[in-house]
Amino acid sequence: MMKRKSLNRSRALHVLCASVLAASLLSVPAGVFAETSPSPASALQQSAAPELNAAQVQAFADSYFAQPEVAAKLAGALAVVVKDGKVLLNAGYGYADLATKKKVDPDRTLFRMASITKSVTATAVMQLVEQEKISLNDDITAYMPGVKIVNEADSPVTVEHLLTHTTGFDYTDVNSVPPHVVQNGEVSLEDFLRVNGPSVVRTPGDVYRYDNLASSMQGYIVQQVSKQPFEEYVEEHIFDPLEMKNSAFRMDRDVLANLATGYNADQKPIDVYPNMPTIAPEGGMFASGADMANFLIAHLNKGQFGSTRILEEATAKLMHEIHYDAAGVPLMSYGFESFLQSSHNGQNVIGKGGDLAGYHSWLWLLPEQNVGGLIVVNSDASESVREQFFDAFMDHFYPKKSEQVEAFPIEQAQLLRFEGTYRSLRSPVIATQVTAGQGELLVKDALGDHKLKPVGPMRFVDEDGKPAAFMLGEDGEVAYLYYTAMDSMSEKLPKPAVYEDVENGHPYAEDIYFLSQLQVFGHDADHTEFRPEEPITRAEFVSIITLLSGEKPSESVSSFKDMQDHPLAGYVQNVANMGAIAGMPSGNFEPDRAITRQEAAVIIYRTARLSLGATAVPAELGVKPAVWADEAVQFMVGAGLHGSDVTVDANGAANYRPTDTLLRKEAAAIYSRLIQQIFGF
Repeated sequence: MMKRKSLNRSRALHVLCASVLAASLLSVPAGVFAETSPSPASALQQSAAPELNAAQVQAFADSYFAQPEVAAKLAGALAVVVKDGKVLLNAGYGYADLATKKKVDPDRTLFRMASITKSVTATAVMQLVEQEKISLNDDITAYMPGVKIVNEADSPVTVEHLLTHTTGFDYTDVNSVPPHVVQNGEVSLEDFLRVNGPSVVRTPGDVYRYDNLASSMQGYIVQQVSKQPFEEYVEEHIFDPLEMKNSAFRMDRDVLANLATGYNADQKPIDVYPNMPTIAPEGGMFASGADMANFLIAHLNKGQFGSTRILEEATAKLMHEIHYDAAGVPLMSYGFESFLQSSHNGQNVIGKGGDLAGYHSWLWLLPEQNVGGLIVVNSDASESVREQFFDAFMDHFYPKKSEQVEAFPIEQAQLLRFEGTYRSLRSPVIATQVTAGQGELLVKDALGDHKLKPVGPMRFVDEDGKPAAFMLGEDGEVAYLYYTAMDSMSEKLPKPAVYEDVENGHPYAEDIYFLSQLQVFGHDADHTEFRPEEPITRAEFVSIITLLSGEKPSESVSSFKDMQDHPLAGYVQNVANMGAIAGMPSGNFEPDRAITRQEAAVIIYRTARLSLGATAVPAELGVKPAVWADEAVQFMVGAGLHGSDVTVDANGAANYRPTDTLLRKEAAAIYSRLIQQIFGF
């Protein structure tokens, strides 16, 4: 019998969500979702915490980056630590460019700060709040007359909701615009928002979901209120006062000359890419280590840098306070977030992470200690260094003190309230299954199996000390979970409706109902039939990838001549943009033609390679597919991404029936088993 090869789960949350389907790379550190491995930090820990001074920090950082397991995956890195208004560390490690062996210069080399930009943008907003030019409680439409927001809730979206990522928007990640919006090679912030006006589908303030669009809006509000282009306002009111001499939002000649080359997971250089929009308040800032040290100092010094003040003391304090939590688990301040709680070691920590292709960063503040830090790398291969460096720093200088967590017994009947499947609001492909154990909850997600012990009525802690929180809905029932999918709350899904044509015992029932519950295939409440024996069209099959990503359908002109006015054009175009489909030699896509099984295999294989870094999986095939589909069909069979439609003969050769049309039930099996392999269900 053929042994099935499992897909690599260590990159599970890069799978059909942020990095793959481009929902966003302006997110929290991707490493926080990766399968954890022992950190090289353990060798650096000491029995007693050393004094935090320049010599100790330099020795710590040098030792960390000298470790072979770190050096092996590093292109370059920037490390910064400040305390009490002084720079203790501003160092470069490795190379800004591997080919020329150009070293990282912490004073001159620029890195893409990605979503750390949001902290700068929020600072600009709060400057105008303290001047009473912006009110945190104002409806944002008052500041954005040219941006249409369809609000289906009973309350407005306020500026505070933008700052805490609780807008209730349907889509929070957009990264494309129609061609007519591009003027002289640029996309203005105003035009970007005008064509990407969201709808409010949840009550603002209720639920956390990481929101790039909200930060774009913050920048636009600054621009509108100050009557200055956003980048000019920031330069005049933040960069200049803080002596951030090399920081910029516009990718001009000077930036390009000093920008560290970004590298992919194979350490191959990534072509320089533009920001979207051209001036991007949510993730488009370039900066050096020296510049970011000054920004950290200003925030830790209650808004003051030297003799210059960029924020009043009360405003800086307000920015650092937690303004949104889930059952007591802190999540959002203004411009900063409280993630990586299991690494905080009992300290009050707020931070900001960022991810773009080739660049990964993490900034942290310990306001009570007057300490801050930053780590940035310029390679996808070393993205895990951010979390590991922060772990090592905290364990070295602020070791965890043993503390006894008091048990909070919950009756078995009450534990049953939490059972169910939870789906990320931001990336629907990210699913978590929760079942009641004996005095605990049992959880399955992309990181494996977990046991959650109750420490409060709606709060739990896993075996590694990582908190999990549940929240109630308007009906008083458990409705949301916050746990390992740190960039969003996950909503509890209702059990799927029963299809009249998918009875108990149907060989594909489990796959069909799993996808139906995720609401990405066959979940329309108006239909009582699934039609499992009908063929699925090419457009329908491909659109499921976009639905799993949670990404807004593209509004760009379709790459295919016969898709221009098709209702699924935007969904298909997203998958074309990621490179998983190419269409026909004629330039058509043939969206309404039934897809063949080998065509489906090629699309899934390309998606898995792009998203999971999947490689070929050899399999013995009884019936050979077309040459262009051979490796893909072997992958589908070898990885077990199929249902009972694939049979194996006495010699172990599989009959994939490559030229047959793919039926809807078989499509359900493909996607269901892909997701379940990734998440270990």
